[in-house]
Amino acid sequence: MVGLVGRLWNLQYKSIVKEASGKALAVAKFFCVLHVTNTYLCTFALAYGPNMVLTFNLTGDMFLAERLSIKFGKVGPGDIVLLRYPESPRKVMVKCLLGLESHSVTYVVDPMKSDRRDTVVIWPPKEFGSLMKSGMKDPDL
Repeated sequence: MVGLVGRLWNLQYKSIVKEASGKALAVAKFFCVLHVTNTYLCTFALAYGPNMVLTFNLTGDMFLAERLSIKFGKVGPGDIVLLRYPESPRKVMVKCLLGLESHSVTYVVDPMKSDRRDTVVIWPPKEFGSLMKSGMKDPDL
């Protein structure tokens, strides 16, 4: 009698373990797919505040941001991009691109006080180079 109960217990235990491991594997696969999708394909983002009021609501809008355009170099002026805050890398900010490298961008300097405009050229490649060549010295030396 003890042998029969032991075998039944063993069969039931194996069945429970098999079912639990199957469900755990399904959950692990789901999270893997979710991670790959969020990292490489698209992600949900929340835009709120006065920064993007012309495009999104002031109280906040949730949107789906795709991640493929940047990998294929298909980003241009007018596109909305997600950036990490320099001071707090866990936070994400939403910005609208005004221009790319070597584009000129004209903007109103202080819209509340005057209509004065200024034009800048974005990331001039001619300015890149070694700090030693520019004549700048390290203040710690």
